[in-house]
Amino acid sequence: MLVLHTSDWHLGRSLHRADLSPAFEMWSRHVVDLVKERRIDAVLISGDVYDRAVPPTSAVELFDRTLAELAELTTVVLTSGNHDSPQRLGFGSSLMRPNVHIRTDARRCGRPVEIVGRDGNRVFVYPIPYLDPDVERLRLAPSDPTSGDDGAAEPLGRSHEAVLAAALKLVSADVRSRPQDAGAFIVMAHAFISGGKPADSERDISVGGVDSAPSGLFRLGEDGPGPLSYVALGHLHSPQRVGRPGDPLMRYSGSPVAFSFSETAPKSSILLHIDGKRVETEIVPAPVWREVRTLAGGFEDLLAQAPHEPADAFFRIVITDPSRPANMAARIYGAFDNVLELRHTPEGGLRSHERADSIAAMAPLDILSSFMAAAGNRDLTGEERAILAEAWEAARLDGKRR
Repeated sequence: MLVLHTSDWHLGRSLHRADLSPAFEMWSRHVVDLVKERRIDAVLISGDVYDRAVPPTSAVELFDRTLAELAELTTVVLTSGNHDSPQRLGFGSSLMRPNVHIRTDARRCGRPVEIVGRDGNRVFVYPIPYLDPDVERLRLAPSDPTSGDDGAAEPLGRSHEAVLAAALKLVSADVRSRPQDAGAFIVMAHAFISGGKPADSERDISVGGVDSAPSGLFRLGEDGPGPLSYVALGHLHSPQRVGRPGDPLMRYSGSPVAFSFSETAPKSSILLHIDGKRVETEIVPAPVWREVRTLAGGFEDLLAQAPHEPADAFFRIVITDPSRPANMAARIYGAFDNVLELRHTPEGGLRSHERADSIAAMAPLDILSSFMAAAGNRDLTGEERAILAEAWEAARLDGKRR
């Protein structure tokens, strides 16, 4: 039996304002073609289908087309992530085809999606959407029949660990009600699990200073690997395996497209080969629309390197010369296509706190003059400095009057 684990599609996202629509089209086509070629029995999307709660129309249309094609070929199970709106993503889920399952309600975590493969193997998938502690600490709290208030529950702790543990209790209760040879048990979860390595493009999900949950929760109370065969994680954008010895096999599939220059690891999805309870993983490379590349070095050296770089890549350029080169931006943009970020970071220069201290000791007019000179690649004339001084003095007096 074959199950494809994906996550963090983030349809509608851009990279430094660059349109990524062709990359999303390429990825969607890749998933459909892969399902056809490998005869995949199910596709999992572990949260963040869209990049924001109200996605652009083009992103909704693309996902609608992709989901329709996949529904003709396989079973699809998807959950909401911290970027999705559970209400919007889950709208109409009860009207979907029998083989399309959209789970956005954490209280249904203990109700698995049962999938039977072409080879007769069976898998029980427990989808857990992103759990906002401020919301789910009430919804997932166990009722207390002894309380005098219609069994009102005591809220859970305000942390990701507390709400994820409560959701996994629902999963555990259902798993333990089934014969252990019933098939493979898979949990989908959109969370930051301890030990994972984040990238620059993930939205912070910390609450009260706590942003992660321990991997040991997925043992479901057992000392050994426990009844789970696999944990299909979403949220971190770099593909990676997490967990400690004794935990079930768990991986982040990562995002299919690079959303920051820190995402240098090749993008991929994970194909699960399931035989009974045993799961083996195969890394499937994702198609690359455009590379993301960071080039750092001396100004003239980078200009000389430009003809040898891929013309269609997205670039972050870091100039390390001691002083800002003349016409830096114009010459870099002329030498490289698709420069999305350009920095001047002198090699061996002052550390950030040292720069802040030195700037704090400068007179305001000197700070403004320094900035204008750096932005314009030349020193200000006496007349320009006089105009700046007049404007600063007017702003200062106006601030005093207020």
